[in-house]
Amino acid sequence: MEVIYGINSIRSLLQQREGGWEKIIIASGRGGSSVKEIIEIARQKMISVEFYQRKYLDELAGNTAHQGVIGLRKAFVYADLDVLIKNRNKSSDFDLILVLDSIMDPQNLGAIIRTAHCLGANGLVIPEDRSAQVTPAVYKTSAGSVQQIPVARVINLSQTIDYLKDKGFWVFGAEAHDGSNLQKMDFNCPVVLVLGGEAKGIRPLVKKKCDFLLNIPMAGNFDSLNVAVAAGIIQYEIFCQRSQTKKIKK
Repeated sequence: MEVIYGINSIRSLLQQREGGWEKIIIASGRGGSSVKEIIEIARQKMISVEFYQRKYLDELAGNTAHQGVIGLRKAFVYADLDVLIKNRNKSSDFDLILVLDSIMDPQNLGAIIRTAHCLGANGLVIPEDRSAQVTPAVYKTSAGSVQQIPVARVINLSQTIDYLKDKGFWVFGAEAHDGSNLQKMDFNCPVVLVLGGEAKGIRPLVKKKCDFLLNIPMAGNFDSLNVAVAAGIIQYEIFCQRSQTKKIKK
C-alpha cells in the first residue's frame, strides 16, 4: 500500500476515476471545507473514512507534513514505454516525452510531472537506479497529476533513447553551459527532452545520445536554474512554438 498525504493531493486523486483506495484517515478534530469535501467524495465512492489521533497520522507519514489527512491506496503502477508513445496530447500535432537522468529530489520529480501534465507531454521516463521514484512526496508535489500522466521506469536510459529514436523521435538535451539558444530550436517534430540530475546534469553516455543540446538564455550571471524550473521553461517554449505553428496552419 502507498501512503498519500496532503489535502490537495488526496482531493485531486479522489476526483479522478482511478480506484485502488483502501481508506482515508483524518486527524480527530480536523475541520475545514476542504476536509469536508474529501469526506463527501470518499463516501460517495464508498471509500472508508476513519478518524485517529494526529500522532497516528504522524507515524504513517513519517513525520512529514500531512495536513491532518492521509489516504491509503494500492502502490503506483509504472507504465510501459509504448504507452507513452501512444499517449500524444490531442492539442498537439507532435509527441513530447521527458527523459529524466538521475534526478534525485522527489520535490523536483513531482514538480516536473506537474508541468509535463499541464503542458501536454505524452509522459515521463525515469531510470530504476540513481533516481527518485514515485513516492508520497511526489504525489503531493505533483498535486495528484502523477495519476494523470504515465510514468515509465526503465533499466537503461541509453537503450531507451535508442528505442525512441527508432520510433522517429529527435532527442534534445538540456545543458546549462552548452548547446544552442532554446528559442532558436525547432520543436515541430516528435521530441524527447532529456533533463539531467541536480548535481552533475546529463551523464556523458546519455549526453552522447542527444541529437541537439540546448540552453536557456539568462540575464543574470548565476550558474544554473533549478532543474524543475528549467523543465517548465523549456516545455512552455515547446508548447508556445507548437501552438503558434498550429495557428499558422489554420
